[in-house]
Amino acid sequence: MKALWVVLGVVGLLVLVVILSFGSYVSAKNQMVQLNEDVNQNYSQVDIQQQRRLDLIPNLVASVKGYVSEESTVLTNIANARAGVIAAGSNHASSINANSQLDVAISPLLRLQEQYPDLKGNQQFMRLEDELSGTENRISVARMRYNKALEGYNVFIRQFPNSIWANMAGFHYRDEYFKGNPANATAPTVDFSK
Repeated sequence: MKALWVVLGVVGLLVLVVILSFGSYVSAKNQMVQLNEDVNQNYSQVDIQQQRRLDLIPNLVASVKGYVSEESTVLTNIANARAGVIAAGSNHASSINANSQLDVAISPLLRLQEQYPDLKGNQQFMRLEDELSGTENRISVARMRYNKALEGYNVFIRQFPNSIWANMAGFHYRDEYFKGNPANATAPTVDFSK
């Protein structure tokens, strides 16, 4: 009789462990699904702002063309970078890379008004530049939120025991962060002797 109670106790304990493990798996999987959707939703917000920028660029370039015809390299670089963003499509990693190249290509355009004073008087250019600056700020905020959501997802799926459940459920680490421009790591040289 005592052996029967021991066997029932062991079976009961095993059933309890299985139930708790299954509950942990279901709970972790549900949270991983939610975190993954948060990442996708935040990326969608980044994409919306970047699309707004893509829509503004042709108008800005058109308003600048008449004033700075000799700056065709800047305008060509912007056109090529814009085409790269469009070609990247919905692939997150490709889109992130292409938008980083557009960030680099567009910065000289915003500095052109320093070299061309007539451009400062062009109301169309000034309005579009203000809109683009606002859009760049929105992109920056949306990218920060996306990176934060992605970090939350990655941390969750790499923590124990979630890492076990993530592998079983097919959730993997996503290295799709927006990163800063590596050229910005170099400090500018300032020479006051000129």
